[in-house]
Amino acid sequence: MQGSKIFIAIVGSALACVGAAAYGQGQQGGQQGGQQGAQQGAQQQARQQQRQAERAMSQQQSMDQDRLQSRDRDRTQDREQAAQHTQASQGAGEGIYGGNLMTAQERNQYRAELGALGSEQERMEYKARHSDRMQARAKERNVEPRVTTD
Repeated sequence: MQGSKIFIAIVGSALACVGAAAYGQGQQGGQQGGQQGAQQGAQQQARQQQRQAERAMSQQQSMDQDRLQSRDRDRTQDREQAAQHTQASQGAGEGIYGGNLMTAQERNQYRAELGALGSEQERMEYKARHSDRMQARAKERNVEPRVTTD
C-alpha cells in the first residue's frame, strides 16, 4: 500500500510538472501570438499610410497638370490678344483709305500714328480726319481714292 501511495505521489507530481510546463508554453505562445499580432497590425498600418501617400501624390500630380494646362491656355490667349492688338494698332489686315494717294513714308507714318493711339474712339477719329484729307487730295488730283494694303 505504501508503494501505491508513492506511485500516486510520483504520478501526481509528474502531472503537476506537465501541467505547469503546458501552462508556461501557453503563456509563451500567447506572448508570441501577441507579438505577431502587433507586427501584423504595424504592417497593415504601414500599407494604409503608403496607400494614403500614393493617393495624395496622385491628387497633387493631377492638380499640377491642371495648373500647367491652365497656364498654357492663358499664355495662348495672351499671345493671341497681343497679336490682335499689334495688328489693330499697326493697321495690319486693314487697308489704308487713299493709300494710292500717299507716299510710302506717309503710309508708314499713318500706321505709326494709328498704332500709338490708346482707344478705339481715338483711332476712329484719326481715320475720319485721314479720310477727309484723302478725299480732298483725290479731288485735287482728280483720282479716286482706293484702299491699299501695302
